[in-house]
Amino acid sequence: MPEEPAVDVTGDQTLAQGLLNDLRETQARLEAAREEAASLKVLLALRTHQHDQAWQAERRLAAELDTVRAEASSPLPDRDADAVAMADERTEAVRIVLSAVLASIGARALDRRRFQELIARAGREAPDAGPGAARHAVLLTEARRVLGISE
Repeated sequence: MPEEPAVDVTGDQTLAQGLLNDLRETQARLEAAREEAASLKVLLALRTHQHDQAWQAERRLAAELDTVRAEASSPLPDRDADAVAMADERTEAVRIVLSAVLASIGARALDRRRFQELIARAGREAPDAGPGAARHAVLLTEARRVLGISE
């Protein structure tokens, strides 16, 4: 039997196989790069959406802050001004009671008679109308508390 000649790969065939392998490798890298580009596009879209939401939230909060600042700088309505005035008068009444207690404390104890005189004088000086009239009730309540008198 005749012997078959050994397969002889020529230089052109080797070059063609090398080029084919390089082409396949390049196509694989191109496909990987396309997939990475697609995922980066999705990530960019997500980040852009998050940025837009954060920007809108910041604008909303800034507008709310401007509204609150405007409300805080506007003058109080009359009914709120009256409530503030009454609260100031009640606070002043408590200060008067505290001052009377401090002025009535002797070396050993509270001088009840002196305390009652100071509270009675403060009651006579308190106005009978308007926000100052709130002093009367506070003076009475707090003086009873100091003297230990139940209501």
